[in-house]
Amino acid sequence: MQITAIETITYDPDSSLTDTERDIGITTLRMHTDEGLVGLGETFPFPELETAALHGPIARQVLGADPRDIQGLRDDLATYFNYYGHAGAEWRAVSALDIACWDLKGKAAGEPIYQLLGGKARDAIPTYNTSYDQEYDFMTEPVALAESLLEQGITSMKIWPFDAFATKTRGQRISTRDLEAGLEPIKRIQETVGDTMDVAIEFHGLWALPPAKRLVRAVEPYDPLWVEDVIRKGDLDAYTRLAADTDAPMCVSERLIGRYEFRQAIRTGAIDVVMPDPCWTGGISETRAIAELAEAEHLPVAPHNSGGPVLHAVDAHLATTIPNLFAMETIRDRYDGWHRNLVTEPLSVVDGELPIPDGPGLGTTFEESLLDHPDTTVRRTELD
Repeated sequence: MQITAIETITYDPDSSLTDTERDIGITTLRMHTDEGLVGLGETFPFPELETAALHGPIARQVLGADPRDIQGLRDDLATYFNYYGHAGAEWRAVSALDIACWDLKGKAAGEPIYQLLGGKARDAIPTYNTSYDQEYDFMTEPVALAESLLEQGITSMKIWPFDAFATKTRGQRISTRDLEAGLEPIKRIQETVGDTMDVAIEFHGLWALPPAKRLVRAVEPYDPLWVEDVIRKGDLDAYTRLAADTDAPMCVSERLIGRYEFRQAIRTGAIDVVMPDPCWTGGISETRAIAELAEAEHLPVAPHNSGGPVLHAVDAHLATTIPNLFAMETIRDRYDGWHRNLVTEPLSVVDGELPIPDGPGLGTTFEESLLDHPDTTVRRTELD
């Protein structure tokens, strides 16, 4: 089998095809082969950068190669891009390529990807909801949001009630008034639904260490599921100092790239939950390696999932096979919303759990009618 063409589909940012709550651009990858099979991949958030990498240096490296030789392709690209820096748009593009290779490998074998990764570790996938919600705002309607999730059997959610206050001081301090305002939705959820809803607190890496300590101490009495990315990526010693100041579980997530960065974070002893993003960290191959590193240190993994339907499916396959899964991130407004525009077999949460994907490879395909849609741009690079 040979890779004969790389095709990317990107979407008009004003289109409802990929209606997101943030400025995120999805890049869908279709990788064609001489046997007629097409592998599906995805990355985000800057299509102009990731497509340049896919149609430029990556295409030059992989066209004509066998997509089933995933380890060799991954290592060749890692070696090539490491010369110029190991992360960024190039590695997000490699992530999409790796996912498409696994999809092709599964389709060629007639097996779901999770079977190629070692088979099932569970029969359904526990989930939590990240609250980009069109109907309920977690700052003003936290109880209504929590109750609507509970009605669907979803008992864990993630919110970020302090982000708006970070811009005032560039994250260098937080006033008592703003601190109390950020705590209000957490208090209201706990007072109303009690321990039926677990709440994780995301901080998006916006805070310096002194206010980070104050923030974590403030949320600790509410027994958060975890506190996530409280300080900016890069200084793991600062995370060690922060962890020493709290008993709240610490999560580091998609801002770390590749097994080596995650290994360094895990080795600090400051991290309780590991959250790689397959569309950024190197695809299925690298995420599986990170999960195994975490397992060796008795740490759970919660795959990050803030992209499109391909990432959603990738996480489902990984979550199926990873023994040390904590829970899989899902976004209700996306899997029951615009994800359904892009793929033929979307996955929805049922009674708080995600079913195991069916079908070979990812178990879903791209909605080909979008290739001629006025809101899409299709670019193709072929083997000479």
